[in-house]
Amino acid sequence: MKFNSLYYLVAIFSFSLISCEEDKLSSDDCESENLICTEEFRTITLEIKDGNGNPVVLDDFYTFEDSRNKFEFDKNDFQVENGIYPVISDAELEELDKVGTVLIFVGEIDGRNVVEHQMVIGHDCCHVILIEGETEIQIEE
Repeated sequence: MKFNSLYYLVAIFSFSLISCEEDKLSSDDCESENLICTEEFRTITLEIKDGNGNPVVLDDFYTFEDSRNKFEFDKNDFQVENGIYPVISDAELEELDKVGTVLIFVGEIDGRNVVEHQMVIGHDCCHVILIEGETEIQIEE
């Protein structure tokens, strides 16, 4: 009788451990009570230079995901005179897939696209993360 009770107790304990691990592995949301994020605000940027290595100053720029979402930024908030442009920030984190979303950065000069740069950006539930793509490019104007 003692053996059967011990057997059931071990079986129940083992099952509860396994089910907890499965929940952790299948959980892709960021609604965890144990999630601890830093208070820094991150932005993925793209540095654009011309053939001579000089910063490129764009007239307009934006980032889009397919044709559904367009992300625009205020030029005054960034170092655009140094050729450094925001692609996406923590403010748009909820718009991105955790494992990565394909984004296209578009830059215009005199009404024509001079930059169309693809990047894959995801997040770690706290901050945006560059998964694929260059953060510095050179273009010919």
